[in-house]
Amino acid sequence: MPHLDENAIRTHPLCGPLDRMPAEYRGPRRLGRDGWLNFVQRLGRGEEIDLVRAATAGGRRILDVGGGTGELTRAVAAESGRCTTVEPHRDRVATLHLATEAEGAGVIEAFPGRAESLPFPDASFDVVFSTWVLPFVDDLQRSVREMARVCDLSDPGARILLIGGAPDNELINILNEVCAPIAGEPYDHHGFLLVTAAEILAEEGFRRFALQRTESALHFPEISLEERIDAACTVLVDFWYEGHPRAADMRSALRPAVRGHFERRPHAIGDQGTVLVARPGAPS
Repeated sequence: MPHLDENAIRTHPLCGPLDRMPAEYRGPRRLGRDGWLNFVQRLGRGEEIDLVRAATAGGRRILDVGGGTGELTRAVAAESGRCTTVEPHRDRVATLHLATEAEGAGVIEAFPGRAESLPFPDASFDVVFSTWVLPFVDDLQRSVREMARVCDLSDPGARILLIGGAPDNELINILNEVCAPIAGEPYDHHGFLLVTAAEILAEEGFRRFALQRTESALHFPEISLEERIDAACTVLVDFWYEGHPRAADMRSALRPAVRGHFERRPHAIGDQGTVLVARPGAPS
């Protein structure tokens, strides 16, 4: 696969929609605990997990920025023997430590911390990956520069892998179309996050890029259509807007869009991703 430069990333269809590219970062999205847990309990990430395992294979010192549930951290550790992760929520850090007790899980080293200030010396890792984290950081540029700082530019296998929402992401598009206007918020554009990350990484010496697409989905196994609609409206609104004063209005407004979606895809709402891989050197 030929490598792209940062200019090609900016105009690439996988970083779209290009006609809605914002001029600046909208700021972090805040997740509520219950909304996030209900979301991840329904999320199937099989293809994404396989892709990340393959993309990090061969790494000797691997860092996961934003361990979350630990699903990817555990998969990478099982494949490579060891994975380090940084997670801002201390209860999740404790859970990630327990994963090291499972037979065949590999070694997981979990540290409390944030993407903006990674608790490691320069060039500590040859592989750094961060999935679905950029929409939630306080300082986008500083977070990406920190990932570049701790990745060993001199290592021949050095790479940084980031995942954000694809232009056809069903979940993000529904929320953007229905809920963001009710909340008075701007369009949530994940392609902008990846484009910005690519420009920063290029400044830091990572100038060979590749883009791929991956599939994940929220699953709604309820038999009744009405139960599926109720569940989906609750999960989607609480994922982005748990505790929002207009959450009930959002759930009501979502019903026609969710009903129409389930007519086409009865038991799932896609969470499709764009995968950006950056390596040192000039594009070929």
